[in-house]
Amino acid sequence: MSNEVSERISAASQFILQSPPGEINDVFNDIRAVVGDDDALQHAIVPALEQYNQQQFIITTLNNSQILITSASKISPKEGQADEHLHIDPRQGLAFKFDHIRVATSDPLSIEKDPETETIRAELDKVLEAYVANHYNDGVSATYALPDPNYPPEFDGPEPPVPAQVLEQKVEEPEEPESAKEAEQQVEKEETEEGANVKEEKDSTTEEKEGEEKGEDEEDEESKEEQQEEPVVAKSADEPVAPKEPTFPAVKSRIFGLYFVGNKYNPSNYWTGRWRSVYTVDFEAKTLKGEIKINIHYYEQGNVQLATTHTTEVELPSSAPTATQVLALIKTAEQETQSKLADSYATLSDDVFRGLRRALPKTRSKLDWAKISAYRLGTELGGGGGADA
Repeated sequence: MSNEVSERISAASQFILQSPPGEINDVFNDIRAVVGDDDALQHAIVPALEQYNQQQFIITTLNNSQILITSASKISPKEGQADEHLHIDPRQGLAFKFDHIRVATSDPLSIEKDPETETIRAELDKVLEAYVANHYNDGVSATYALPDPNYPPEFDGPEPPVPAQVLEQKVEEPEEPESAKEAEQQVEKEETEEGANVKEEKDSTTEEKEGEEKGEDEEDEESKEEQQEEPVVAKSADEPVAPKEPTFPAVKSRIFGLYFVGNKYNPSNYWTGRWRSVYTVDFEAKTLKGEIKINIHYYEQGNVQLATTHTTEVELPSSAPTATQVLALIKTAEQETQSKLADSYATLSDDVFRGLRRALPKTRSKLDWAKISAYRLGTELGGGGGADA
């Protein structure tokens, strides 16, 4: 790859990361013409596409269900393992490969789940899914169990003392009493006498058993010969072999990430928009942290973008809040953000747009562009007193 192509791909990556909502395909097609090398572009642009897809909560399908691609859904590769862009869908309990160029899923595999963690995650996911479906256009949500290094909690206290009587029983070995030894000798003596009596009975039946055993041996030899004559069928190399599925250990956590996105595209009227929200609920710290990002692009006879971010942090209402209580806090944060955004729109034309330019020139009078050739710089524009132009 030449330096010129490398520089073009580096610039193209920045364009990818700044792509407006719903316009990534248009941007990608444009940069293909700029780079001029599809092979080099296809390999080098993947990191930028991966970052964009995870940041923008791109929606894809798995088993005919809509799922999200986020930073929380990505599975980090193990040491020495190639990065195959593995992601998970906790709702279906599947891991899968994701192609960031074609935005396609493949090779779903089952993942392990911790029963206690999955119960909490499923409750949060159920109420969040219903809320997003009712309030966001084309809304899709996902709830993840995030890594929690402090769970399960470790016992840091001193080990409980072992009773002294137990220690004595473990160390001391009880001595065998003399009476027990005498009893063993008596038992051995009785067994010897009984063995002598039984020997006489065995001698009388030995001849009969030898005849029966001889007949059985002949039958066993015949069956072995028949088994050896049967052909051994080897397994064909073309037969399908069940693939060995990789193991994904269950996540035990009390920290959960609630992700959802709403998209609305209207290219016929030259605008697109995206609302992204992510909330992290920590049941151990009893906190709920949220971040809301809104992107709007309006490009009719121009190019105007709105990008705003709102953060929030509140305490959980109780030591063991329900999923409904957590959702109530999320609703409040979302409504406050929407109200602030509406207020800023009301003052946008009066404050922001007015500050972008002066309403009148320095002379405090409108400029008559039809008579611009008749103006003299010194007297007309300079306020008089100057030399004629």
